[in-house]
Order: sequence, then structure tokens, then C-alpha cells
Amino acid sequence: MRRREILKILLSVLVAVFIMVSAAALLLAGFRSSEREEQKKQEALSALENVPTVAPTAAAVSVTPSPTPRPTATPTPVPTMVAAFNPDDFWDYWYSTDGTVTVNVYNISLNSVSFTYYQTDRNQTQSVSADITAEVAGNAARFSFYDSAGNTSAGNLIFDNGQLYLRIVTEAPVSSVYPSVDCIMSREQVQLVPDPTATPTPEVTQAEQQSQTGEYFFPDSNSRYLTDEDLAPYSYDELELAKNEIYARHGRQFVTQRIADYFNSKSWYQGTVDPDTFDAQQSSIFNEYEMANIMKIDERMAQLG
Repeated sequence: MRRREILKILLSVLVAVFIMVSAAALLLAGFRSSEREEQKKQEALSALENVPTVAPTAAAVSVTPSPTPRPTATPTPVPTMVAAFNPDDFWDYWYSTDGTVTVNVYNISLNSVSFTYYQTDRNQTQSVSADITAEVAGNAARFSFYDSAGNTSAGNLIFDNGQLYLRIVTEAPVSSVYPSVDCIMSREQVQLVPDPTATPTPEVTQAEQQSQTGEYFFPDSNSRYLTDEDLAPYSYDELELAKNEIYARHGRQFVTQRIADYFNSKSWYQGTVDPDTFDAQQSSIFNEYEMANIMKIDERMAQLG
């Protein structure tokens, strides 16, 4: 028992000694660290005292460079495109030198040309016609077309300093009169002189013509463009009936008694659509030929007054 107590006392003494030694070691380490810090501080101060004084350098003056003068460029003139021809020189009617061909240019620009073509024989007993539109390239236009008799033809126009050159060829004619011309057209119409050897054709009156074609003024006005020559023989009142004939074919009724009586006398007329309903829908009723022919007849009626 006594030995155990002695061991306890020895153990406590050893622990106390260990604690004291550890504390002394910590104190010594702290002291040495402070001493090193102080030494570094002194060395830094000494280094600062030994640094030589440097005179400040004057700031460099910034010089703004003078801009280099640029030469003024002389503008290059832009070349002006000269038109190949003046479309205003070619409007309206032109005639072949032999008097058998008539051309009416009704729309022309530097890009396109539209014209009616009419050709007859010297006795003016038969004729063909066509409405032609062609693209213009430079001062020329090439085109092909079908005429009113079914001929297939092709040709070209040349616009040259106010002169109009026209050439048309029909390779395989299907009628006795067909498109064929090769000349510089003229503004002066040549009066045709009938061939004295030709067999005279009996004159057909307007009424007989209508009778032969089923009581129509223009039985094909829904499938071809009418020409000035087609309209020329008719009076103002007759053209009014010819125009309304296009409406009557589609069954429009008429308010004007004279017109109503005229069409009611025709075997082919069936008036089933009242005027207001018809007029509201006419843009979807007429085809392009009918619309163009109505306008053509209106223009002729305006000329007749």
C-alpha cells in the first residue's frame, strides 16, 4: 500500500516536471521568435536608410501630331445610259408599203411592246388579225403568235431612229391570207387598188353576216381580241348591242327596253341573272378576251360620241 502511494507521488512529480519543462520550452520559443522579428525590423530600417535619393524625372510632354493633309479626290463622272430608242416615237398606227398590213402599237416601253396586227389581200375580201406582246431587248423585239385563222407565225420588230422595221414569216399557212411582211413601216396609209383580174366577191350586208353567224355581232369575242377593223363598220348603237352581247351570253337581264327587246328576239338568249347580281360578280364571270373586248368597244364608242 505504501509503495503504491509512493508511485502516485512520483508520477505526480513527473507530470509537474513535464509541464514546467514544456512551459519553459514554449517561453523560450516565443522569445526567440520575437528576437528574430526585431532583428528583421532593424535590418529593413537600415536598408531604407541606405537607399540613395533619386531626383524625380520630368514628365514627358505629349506632342499631338499634326494631321497629314489628304488630297481631295476628283469625282469620276458616272456614265449615263443612253436609251436604245425613244418609245414615244412608235405609238399608234403603222402601215406596210403595199398597204396590206396595219399595225397599231398600243403599249410600248424599253422593256416590252404590245400591238395589234391586221393583214388583208389587195381586194380586202379576206383578212387575218392577232394581238401580240413581246419583250424588247435593246432596240429589237422577237415574237411568235397564232392569228385569227390559226396560222402560226414568227417575226421581229426593230426600232431605229424613229423608223419601224417589221418582218413576219408564216412557215405553213392554213389560209389564203396569212401574216407575211418584210419592210420598213410607214405612217402613211396606202390605198389598196383591187386586182382587176380578181373575181368580185358579192357584198355581204351586216344583217346577212349576223344571220350567217347565228345572230351574233362577234360570235368569237370570248376567244379572241377584237381589232379596230372589226369595229369600224358599226355605228354607236350597234356597238352598244355588240358590247351587251358579251353580257347576254352569260344570261344577264337588261333594264333598257330597247336592249332587252333586241336580245329577247334572239333564240340563243336566256336572261336568268338580274343586273345587280350579275354586275357584282362580273369580274369572275368574264375571261380575259371578254374583258379586253368590252374595253375596246367602249373606246370605239367614246370616239363616235
